[in-house]
Amino acid sequence: MKYIVLIVFLVVLGCSKTAVERNPFLLEKSFNLTINLALPSFNNLSYPGGSLYWPNDGIRGLLLYNLNGNTIMAWEASCPNHELKSCSTLQTDGLVSATASCSCEDYQYSLATGQPLTEGATYSLLFYKVQQSGTVVRIYN
Repeated sequence: MKYIVLIVFLVVLGCSKTAVERNPFLLEKSFNLTINLALPSFNNLSYPGGSLYWPNDGIRGLLLYNLNGNTIMAWEASCPNHELKSCSTLQTDGLVSATASCSCEDYQYSLATGQPLTEGATYSLLFYKVQQSGTVVRIYN
C-alpha cells in the first residue's frame, strides 16, 4: 500500500503543467503562403544567408531567411518587444543579412535563431511554420 501511495504521489508531481508565456504584443494571424524559389522575385533566397522581406502576410509581413542553402526560415516582421507602432516593422540589413533590426529601440535579432541580440529585448522573433519541397515553400500559421 505504501508503494502505491508513493507511486501516485510521484505521478502527480511529474504531471504538473507549466504555463507557456504568450507574447502580449503579437496577435495570432492565420495565413497560408506558397512561394516558388525559382521565380526571380525570390532570388535573394537562392543562396545561404539570403534574406527577403515579404509584406503581404503575417501581422507586419514576413522576414524570410535562407539558413544553409536548403532551409528557409520564416519570421514575423513585427518587433516582438513592444506594442505595434509605425517604427516596429523589422528591417534586414541588406540582401545578405543574418540580422533584422527595429528602428524604435534599435533592437537586433538573429534571422538564424530568432533570438534577440540586444540586451533588454525579452522576446524572440515569432516563428512561422515552413514546409519545403524542392523550390516550392509553404509558409503558414
